[in-house]
Amino acid sequence: MTDLLIMMATILGTFLMVVASLGVLRLPDFFHRVHPPAKSSTLGLMFLLIALVMEFPDVETITKGVLAFLFLAITAPAAIHLLTRAAYRQGIPCASEPRPDDYRKFVDRHHDDLDPDRKPVDAGHD
Repeated sequence: MTDLLIMMATILGTFLMVVASLGVLRLPDFFHRVHPPAKSSTLGLMFLLIALVMEFPDVETITKGVLAFLFLAITAPAAIHLLTRAAYRQGIPCASEPRPDDYRKFVDRHHDDLDPDRKPVDAGHD
């Protein structure tokens, strides 16, 4: 029974990693492409770590697996958020205009507060 669960967790984790890879390849722009690595690969890694912990059920492996998942679950969304925020401020084009674009108001409001040498490139939004 345990072997079947390990196999199912491994297949599901691998499937989610492949889906994340396909998402990076197939989605139209940067803003869409950053979501699969943050979501699907994190979930895929969770299933692979579950399979690892079930295969080697000692305290050291469980601790490392839980810590690895927690680290990734905390850092991946934060990293993706920072990447998309920087891309938006640098004017990286989006396949479709975001509606409503609430973040534009925030960027424009703080745009004048920045050091003139460090102002972001205008994204072409009005």
